[in-house]
Amino acid sequence: RWDIYLKMSNSRVHWSAIANSTIIVLFLSGMVGLIMVRTLRRDLSRYNNMSQEEQQEETGWKLIYADVFRAPENGTLLSVLVGTGTQVLAMSLLTLLFAVLGFLSPANRGALMTALVFLFILMSVFNGYVTIRVAKMFE
Repeated sequence: RWDIYLKMSNSRVHWSAIANSTIIVLFLSGMVGLIMVRTLRRDLSRYNNMSQEEQQEETGWKLIYADVFRAPENGTLLSVLVGTGTQVLAMSLLTLLFAVLGFLSPANRGALMTALVFLFILMSVFNGYVTIRVAKMFE
């Protein structure tokens, strides 16, 4: 059933879809960049127009210093979530790498799920390491 996709005769359709997606991504990235630049320019002009007295009064870093370096209330939960995120990210990246290199073919049924489960189990080592490192950081 994968013969249609594995043996493509007309590749122009795929190249046009890739080009279309690339153009859309570039356009949307440009729009986001334009909005960010406008916001940054407005903030900088407002900051430059402030008087010396207002600048001394508004020292944000001194006001939030204690909040930034305070340990979170649920540090253990945060460390577990960061470790699990690392595990899932590493599993996904390795699965994509193997698929791009050609080790995982859609014609071989079950190979993708087997690789996902195997890599999920294997990446639990990184999960444990990252979880412990983040938990120690909050002690």
